[in-house]
Amino acid sequence: MTATIEQNPELVLDQSADEYWNHYQLTFALYSVSDRAIPSAFDGLKPGQRRLLYQMHESRLLPGNKPQKSSKICSAVTGNLHPHGGASMYGAAALMAADFQRVKVIDGQGAFPRIQGDIPAADRYTEMRLSAPGAALTAELDSHAVPMVATFDGEWTEPTVLPAQWPVLLCNGAVGIAEGWATKVPAHNPREVMAACRALLKTPNMTDDRLVKLIPGPDWGCGASVIGTDGLREYITTGRGLFTVRGTVSVDGKNCIITELPPGVASGTVQDRIRALVESGEMAGVADMSDLTDRRNGLRIVVTAKRGHSAEQIRDQLLALTPLESSFAASLVALDENRVPRWWSVRELIAAFLSLRDSVVLHRSEYRLEKVTARRHLVAGLMTIHLDIDTAVAIIRASDTVDDARLGLQERFAIDAVQADYVLALQLRRLTKLDVIELQAEAEKLDAEFAALTELVSNPDARRKVIDQELVETAKLFKGPEYDRRTVLDYDATPVAANNSEDGPRERKVNAAWRLDDRGVFSDSHGTLLSSGLGWAVWTDGRIKFTTGGGLPFKIRDIPVSPDITGLLQSGVLAPGSHLALITRRGRVLRIDPAAVNPQGAAGNGVAGVKLAAGHPEDSVIAALPLTCGNGEAILSVSEKGWKVTDVADIPVKGRGGAGVGFHPFAKGETTLVSASVSPNGFVRGTKPVRAEIRAKAAAKGSGADVTPAG
Repeated sequence: MTATIEQNPELVLDQSADEYWNHYQLTFALYSVSDRAIPSAFDGLKPGQRRLLYQMHESRLLPGNKPQKSSKICSAVTGNLHPHGGASMYGAAALMAADFQRVKVIDGQGAFPRIQGDIPAADRYTEMRLSAPGAALTAELDSHAVPMVATFDGEWTEPTVLPAQWPVLLCNGAVGIAEGWATKVPAHNPREVMAACRALLKTPNMTDDRLVKLIPGPDWGCGASVIGTDGLREYITTGRGLFTVRGTVSVDGKNCIITELPPGVASGTVQDRIRALVESGEMAGVADMSDLTDRRNGLRIVVTAKRGHSAEQIRDQLLALTPLESSFAASLVALDENRVPRWWSVRELIAAFLSLRDSVVLHRSEYRLEKVTARRHLVAGLMTIHLDIDTAVAIIRASDTVDDARLGLQERFAIDAVQADYVLALQLRRLTKLDVIELQAEAEKLDAEFAALTELVSNPDARRKVIDQELVETAKLFKGPEYDRRTVLDYDATPVAANNSEDGPRERKVNAAWRLDDRGVFSDSHGTLLSSGLGWAVWTDGRIKFTTGGGLPFKIRDIPVSPDITGLLQSGVLAPGSHLALITRRGRVLRIDPAAVNPQGAAGNGVAGVKLAAGHPEDSVIAALPLTCGNGEAILSVSEKGWKVTDVADIPVKGRGGAGVGFHPFAKGETTLVSASVSPNGFVRGTKPVRAEIRAKAAAKGSGADVTPAG
């Protein structure tokens, strides 16, 4: 007996597991990008941050008011607006209250982070309220200045953006990673940003030179220094750029004192790195390290040099081998008005903020105009009644019902039902002569406000004047000494470690002790010094790799040139200005200029070099020949029945990924090369130089074995 399961066909989803999973992943990716990790270009906030500030505004946690427990605030946010974990919400709140934040949006009471890497006290022990700059982000919410939408459960409404009065994204920066997108916006000095906002408001087509003069570079709350000028103009004008940031390390006798760290670098990370370097022997001159950081004096890490070692040398090692000097890869990614991520320049981010301010002024003016219009209408009706108040009283007294009184007032004074109801609801004390004078004054005031609001709603130039005035008022929030520039722009300095990453010098120029041999092994004992040239590796399947040694560990040990060395033909170090020739078994050569190929780090497995002959599985790369590109340089190729000498100057330089050019004509019955070699001065046979030929010489007239390099 077979059981039959009845199903509602409308509820059955006919879809493969792959399709369902891909749809699920895409949905999550879009959600992660637009609702979690990437900030808006307009108010500069991520959704979690925006909801936190909105909840604090609704709870009236304003400057001067009593703060509230952080646990209560974060629970309210997650329950009403943001259905995520309270721990993540408290983490976001603690970051906005941290002392190293360029502009503290939240005024935190209790043990909030003072230096990067600090962990705040539990949310049940701390309290929060909005700071003065934080309140400026939410101040106009009650003026209906921004659109409101329903929350996730439909029980509340929340703003799509906050009516921010200063550009949070540029002032405080942002870091976020989502599927396919990542944002890394440096912080800037709020005074400089506000000045740039006013300048762009007045002159939207302002030159890049003037913009760079107004905002010369980042200004983090943690201080540090920007080294050199590389990448600064690029990220300001294009939204993408790489520049070097260095912490502050001073020398006092035998001590190196660390007082500032680059942005995003934690104190514990630096200390762990120093300990590892001391243990490995790379910083053998360090005698001791002490962490004297406290909440009163801030960061202070003291590294003491041993006797016989100078503190200046230790300082250089700290900058070269630890994250105290690292690269900052600026990537100004933010959401547009459709919540779609894209790259923005600094100019475009300021324009987005000014667009928000224009929208705020317009919407609040429209809302206020609606209120003023309604009030003017009531005042006009009341003033009409006051002209003959005795008649109005008589009509009311003679009416049997309220409806009769309303109709009587409408007919006698030519007013509408709304005005008549307002008159009927008046108290008798409003009928005095003094009240008439007050009504006239109110009417004049309403007329003036109506004209001003009408001008704002209809005239963008009028709104720009208001925006400029409000920017001047908002800039007063940043007058204190805490908003003086903290990050030094040291244009004349040069980086100690050239290719450091944000997390430390993982992508740095290789140590002079590293060598690369022909077997594809990095070591300290055999091979050619990599610091004197460019490393290369070639595989028999046609792959090629150039490398500067980026990503190599600091401790020297034998490691392969690539994670996959299966089929590796040869490797070595190419002198500056040299080319590389790849010789295939089918008699073709590809001459590559390494300058046209991006170098890879230690994790790279090579890229397509020469394309092998299709339909010939026996084809492979049989030789990789470094070329000095000098006069007289030649290649000797040998097949089973013949040999040939080819002048290197006759071989064209091609890009990688091509099939190369045929250079060895085969005799009848042969299809493959046996070997190939190169000589910088050509070849000789006995004592007689061998002239380069167009065609191969037959083995019957002489074997390639007795042809030797000249000199």
